[in-house]
Amino acid sequence: MAKPSSDRFTTLLARVVKGVMVAILVPVAAGLFQGIRQQVDRLSVGGVAYHEWMACGFFTYVWLHLLLYRPAALFRISHRMFSVLAVWLFGGQVASVGAPPGGKGYSGKAERREGVAEGSPLVAFSPYVIPLYTVLTCATGWVLTRWWDRVFVDGVVSFFIGATSAFHWIMTADDLQTQRSRWHVETYLLALELVFVLTLLIGSLSLPLAIPEFSFVQALADGLTNAQAIYTAVVRLIFL
Repeated sequence: MAKPSSDRFTTLLARVVKGVMVAILVPVAAGLFQGIRQQVDRLSVGGVAYHEWMACGFFTYVWLHLLLYRPAALFRISHRMFSVLAVWLFGGQVASVGAPPGGKGYSGKAERREGVAEGSPLVAFSPYVIPLYTVLTCATGWVLTRWWDRVFVDGVVSFFIGATSAFHWIMTADDLQTQRSRWHVETYLLALELVFVLTLLIGSLSLPLAIPEFSFVQALADGLTNAQAIYTAVVRLIFL
């Protein structure tokens, strides 16, 4: 008779822990974003700051997404590729990553291990945390600078870094929203925050390919300093 009560307590405790993690991650996400922006703000190409090119690309995609076209097919390509890779790395192989919850679409070894693969958080979130097209844009920028002067390359590459970042975040948010009914609100918010923080880190790790002057270490240090300042301000506001 006590088991249902124990299960409810465990569920409630898990929700409380996730809620606390959501609150803890907000300053980290804000601090990292500001730290990366501070680094980019100091750099310019052809007299125009990199962040202006990136902001232009970001908002250009936002308007295209809202008014004209949502390139869901491009997102599904990257999502499927990383889903297959993650399942292969962390348990099983899939014939189709679009398999329904019943497991159809799995074959061979995957059928014997589909429960492990399908239930793994690494498999579930790996496609969301890697901004594939942003990384590819940075790599393309590095290749182009081997052949052309950076004055002609950096602005265009920065524009597409902003556009692909907007594409990844908005399409990810849309995709996670379709799964919202299966999660508690704190689980959904935690997933969004983790995706945002991890894509920031992975995207900024690839930025030096396109912008050699960009320092990931300095951006990370600035971001953690900003997060600490936010924590300090919150503690003073609450207790002083």
